[in-house]
Formats: sequence, structure tokens, C-alpha cells
Amino acid sequence: MSENIKKNNIKVLDCTLRDGGSINNCEFGYNNILNILQGLNDSQTDIIEIGFLDETAKVSCNKTIFSDMAEICDLLNKIKNKKSKTAIMINLGKFNPSKLPEANETFVDGIRLMFRKNNIKEAINTAYIIKDKGYNISLNPVSITTYSKDDIKQLSDIANKINPDIVYLVDTYGLLNNIQTLQYYNFFDDYLNPDIEIGYHSHNNLQLSFSNSIEIINNRGTRTIVTDCSLYGMGKRAGNTNTELITWYLNNKFKKNYDISIISNLIETIIKPLYEKNKWGYSLIHYTAAINKCHSDYVSFLYNKHLSISDIDILLKQIPDKEKLTFNKGYAETLYNQYTNQK
Repeated sequence: MSENIKKNNIKVLDCTLRDGGSINNCEFGYNNILNILQGLNDSQTDIIEIGFLDETAKVSCNKTIFSDMAEICDLLNKIKNKKSKTAIMINLGKFNPSKLPEANETFVDGIRLMFRKNNIKEAINTAYIIKDKGYNISLNPVSITTYSKDDIKQLSDIANKINPDIVYLVDTYGLLNNIQTLQYYNFFDDYLNPDIEIGYHSHNNLQLSFSNSIEIINNRGTRTIVTDCSLYGMGKRAGNTNTELITWYLNNKFKKNYDISIISNLIETIIKPLYEKNKWGYSLIHYTAAINKCHSDYVSFLYNKHLSISDIDILLKQIPDKEKLTFNKGYAETLYNQYTNQK
């Protein structure tokens, strides 16, 4: 593999304004949104995820949730010297794809389609509509750890017919270690058409988000990969791979040209104050959830009931596997009551 291929078949996608928005209900403030977009663009971030396109949500100019594409284009029109590609996330069922304008009528380059395992058929139909509109499209299946090798083969066969730009390996609950991450990557690499890029979106429950990203980067072969990241790791629960870490690593190992000083300034002036108000990242709660392969909200619920982590660990082991990754408050309440009545 030539040096140019080694350098050019790696991209980073910053998802601060979307996944990071789970921390603050997407309320970054209008000026902060503009400054993040401009800064990431100027730092030569390959792709910037702007937020959610959701016609069911309550929107405002201070949030990165948008009800139509016109709102997004008004925002992107203010970005000077646009270099980065831009993408928006649609959570399947939250936006009617037939309402999308043609891609050449917008400043948005790509649509990221998020869907769950039981909604693949609907996702296929939606993906074709989006593709016919002229957008780059990525398929983002929630929680890849719920997929077996055969499931990934079936998903890949479907993807090969759609021929999206990217198919994602999404570790929604931060359950994977380096070996497992590379195994999932290799499944996709074996089954997908060679021109389809593979994306990796991780969460940091086990403090492995950054190292898992590096594992894929260093073992990607000739396949083009897209690594998701966020400023200061801002993201749901334990957060994501840090933009400042992965771009620094790529600059040093592959002679990429991301402007780290701009990225650091965004963190210092915008993201760090958000962190002081609403902390995210690795914690005992998220770690306990990950080692028990369950939703973090189970741990948070029981922890708020003043149970010890050792007690919570006992309870989590009682949850059936099929219930673990979907938080059910009623079930958690029953579990707690049964446990306390026995003590």
C-alpha cells in the first residue's frame, strides 16, 4: 500500500453537534454552533455532522435539531471557505425522506441513517429514497454487538445492493475491546463491496474508544475508513473518541494536516464550559454497565436508589440478555423492589 493510500484512505467525522448534543439537549447556542462549524471546517476535519433532521422535534436557532433542510442550509451558508463535507443524521421514522430536496439544491453532502435491527426493511426503503435524491448516504445500524456474523453477512448483502457510501460499525454501548472491534471490522471488510467505506462509531464505557479506533486504522488494509470523534469526547453517557486525540495521532503517524490549535481552541472556549456544567465521559456507572453488557440507565436508576455497585452488579446479572440493552424503568423498579424485600 503506497504512502498516499495510507494517508488518504482515513477520514474523521466530528459528531460533536449531534452525539455531543445528547449532553445538553442539543442547546449549544447559535453563535457556538457557527463557531464550531467554522472551526472544524478550518481545521480541515473531513466530515462535520451538523445534528439531527427531525420533523417531530421542537426546534430553535440555538439547537442542532432541524425540522427541514432549509434551516440547515441557512446555517451552512454562513460558513466561509467551506472545505469540509457535511452530514446530517436521520433517526429512522423521525423524518419523511420524500420531503428532502434534491442534494444539489442544498449545502449538505450526506445523510446518516440510524436504524435498529428490527427495522432493516424500512431502512432499506428509506435509503433508496435518500440515494435517489443524490445524497451521499451512510447506514448506521444501532448496537452492532446485537448482530451475529450471519446477521452482518445479511446486512452487508443488503448494503451491497444499495451501495451506500459508508456502512458503520456502531458500538452503541461501548462493549467492545480491541480484538472484538477488529473482528467486527473484518466481517464487514470481507462482505462489503470494496468501494464502500467502513465507519466506526464508539463509546468510551471501557476507556477503549480511542485505542479501538487506532486498532481499525492500523489494520484497515486498502479499505477507506471513517472514524467518528467529538471535541473533548463530548457524547452520550461515556462519550466518544476524542477529536483532539485522533487528529493528533493521524498527523503524527500518517502526516495528515489537521489543525490541532483550532481544535484545542474550540475545546477551551466552547466545550470545556459545557463539560463543567454537564460532565460526560468514563465513570464507574458506565463501566459497570459495559462489563454487564447492559444499558447504562439500569445502573443509574439503581445507583440513585442508593444501592452499592456490588449490589447493582448482582442485580444486573439477573436481567435476561434480551432485556439488557433496552432500558425498561418498570422492570428496573420491580427488580429493585424484589431485591430490597429479600434483604
